[in-house]
Amino acid sequence: MSRTVALLAMTALFLAGVLVGVLGTHAFYAWQLHRPGGLASLGLRLLGNSLDRQLDLTAEQKKQADAILADTRGELQQVRRETVPRLLAIRARSLDRINGILTPAQQERMRRFRVRHAHNLERLLGTG
Repeated sequence: MSRTVALLAMTALFLAGVLVGVLGTHAFYAWQLHRPGGLASLGLRLLGNSLDRQLDLTAEQKKQADAILADTRGELQQVRRETVPRLLAIRARSLDRINGILTPAQQERMRRFRVRHAHNLERLLGTG
């Protein structure tokens, strides 16, 4: 095998590795978003692990810190349950107001836009 072919093969392998890493990370975060607690839950787990490493917690301290973070997870989920409907209502009012300034043809396109994006928004917010 010539040196050029070997170099091209190594470059292709490196780029394939980067692509797999990017796609894997995207898939992980997309999956994590749809789990109960979403990214907040992941963030709290990472925080707990970081505290354990940085502070060299004893087993008892780790157990207590995990319990505190579990309580925090519950609080964050409650805030999300209270906040998401308000955010959706604000978004809907905003789009309704914009719809009021559109021509009839634009209003039809807005209707299709809202239908298309409602599904994505529900998936993102975990409300669907």
